[in-house]
Amino acid sequence: MEDSLNIKQIWDLLKKNKWIIFISMCASALLMSGYLYFFSAPIYQSETQILINQSVPQNTVVQSQEVQANLQLINTYTSIITSPRILRQVSDNMDDAYSTKELEKMIKVNSTSDSQVVKINVESSNAADAVKISNETVRIFTKEIPKIMKINNIYILSEAVLEADTQPVKPHTALLIIVASLLGFVFGIVIMFIRNLFDRSIKTVEDVEQTLGLPVLSMINEIKDEDVLERKAGKRRKK
Repeated sequence: MEDSLNIKQIWDLLKKNKWIIFISMCASALLMSGYLYFFSAPIYQSETQILINQSVPQNTVVQSQEVQANLQLINTYTSIITSPRILRQVSDNMDDAYSTKELEKMIKVNSTSDSQVVKINVESSNAADAVKISNETVRIFTKEIPKIMKINNIYILSEAVLEADTQPVKPHTALLIIVASLLGFVFGIVIMFIRNLFDRSIKTVEDVEQTLGLPVLSMINEIKDEDVLERKAGKRRKK
């Protein structure tokens, strides 16, 4: 039997094993759906934006220097936002529902280069808690920063709001099911090739000559029931 397959043979294999591939895809999609429905908790996200700035005299040079100084402070402020001093107060205001370690994992502080706007994102399995944690973190940070840095240059641009139709940001259900189906397709293809690899049955004339090393003298075609019936009907008509 040939060790290599041409395109036609691969296509024939695909047609022959189409149900295996289809079942593999369906099984993978069902398993992923079951995991998402029974074991995976939806994750909601809230966002609050703050501006790092300070009122200075209307002088272009002074303003430019102040902006650069504020940009350099962003990394420091990012560390302060997720520091135990801030998160401990947030935890207390949340009735100790979350520890400081849990809050640290839930809160993400993001900022773009050359921007004085900082975004505080909070992810939680409870949409209301995500909103409250985000707003409490910003409120406490704004209150504590003058004590820590001896400067008051934090302005809240937008607070997190709990929307009536808030949708979870994780998991991406449709995407994960599609990925699972594709993995099922690949798994079905692997099964197909493994079956073909270990299949040593003789199916063609070439298989006889290559596997047994014997010449083929003649072939007996498959006789189908329809052919037998047609021959009998033809004999009857002749009589």
